[in-house]
Amino acid sequence: SPRQNPRKLVLVRLKGGNDALHTLIPWYDYDYYKKLRPRISMPDQVRNLEKYQLKNGGQQSLNPWLKDLMPWWDKGQLACIQGVGYPNPILSHFESADIWETASFSTTNRGWLSHVMPGYKRDLHGIVLGGEELGALSGKDCYAICMKSPEVFLSQTNLVDPVQTNRRLNPALSHLTNIQSQVVSASNQLASKMSRPRPIGPWRARSEIGRQLESVAKMIVNGIDAPVYLVELDGFDTHANQLREQNHLLEYLGVALNSFAETMVRHGQWNNTLVLTYSEFGRRVEENRAGGTDHGAASLQLAMGGSVRGGLYGEKPNLRRLDNAGNLRMSVDFRQVYGTVAQRWFRQSNPWGQLGTLPFV
Repeated sequence: SPRQNPRKLVLVRLKGGNDALHTLIPWYDYDYYKKLRPRISMPDQVRNLEKYQLKNGGQQSLNPWLKDLMPWWDKGQLACIQGVGYPNPILSHFESADIWETASFSTTNRGWLSHVMPGYKRDLHGIVLGGEELGALSGKDCYAICMKSPEVFLSQTNLVDPVQTNRRLNPALSHLTNIQSQVVSASNQLASKMSRPRPIGPWRARSEIGRQLESVAKMIVNGIDAPVYLVELDGFDTHANQLREQNHLLEYLGVALNSFAETMVRHGQWNNTLVLTYSEFGRRVEENRAGGTDHGAASLQLAMGGSVRGGLYGEKPNLRRLDNAGNLRMSVDFRQVYGTVAQRWFRQSNPWGQLGTLPFV
């Protein structure tokens, strides 16, 4: 059914700090990369596998464990945004994740989307799958709910009784009642649209991120009126055994995003859907003694969708010109990416307008 606001954003958090140099392989400085990462660099024979190359003269290729994303790259519907970070990077998971989720360097409980979504529509702004934190959707003007899955949410909200309170007597209780009535209205919408859902078709991704994205696909296909979905893949804090750990995670990610994209295409939703990954930071350029990497700075974001202008954005990482702490320098401020989502995707005013936008949508 046609609606005022068909555009969707699916945010995929790669929790722990995803290593950009093992996601996009830097063949352009391979000998030096191999010297810094003798045990965890991508083997030389992968270099000649043209099917993973990003058509920039063989300078970079996608990690082969992400092979499910190559068809979307070839269609021009996958963008790789390189060197994403912020000035004076902080290498604590908690603090850096907080900066990414609020787009603020001071303490605030407002997620970055609370500056964007209230102008876009009323009522339900977003749904968080799997996690218990609203993250980018926190804040008083943002209306979002967390759930394990739509099915579990519906079984639990049957237990909620709408409470009547005297608002003059107890503001705290009336605030809770307001939240509760929002939950009830969301559950009514889910119940009416998901009790006999339209099937979404074949789904290959069986991992945890695969199940979360399957839930998102079901909700979009069945017309749930929420513009933002948050999902999460944990495990990217690869201080040890990175080769095995990160390869598996990237495979889960690739298979899940491919299943999701195919489903959106099948149901005519792909042009209205933007998928965006983010991670609290990247990793150090040098490997450590445990066959892993420690916390670093600039990272990589992937953007996918039928309306995405695929290609490489930002500057490819310079392995020799590092910052004062010996980490990759940023070439894109993460708030440019958020501003692009606000201005070019949701057509809202851009709170970070002074930083400019990127033309990936």
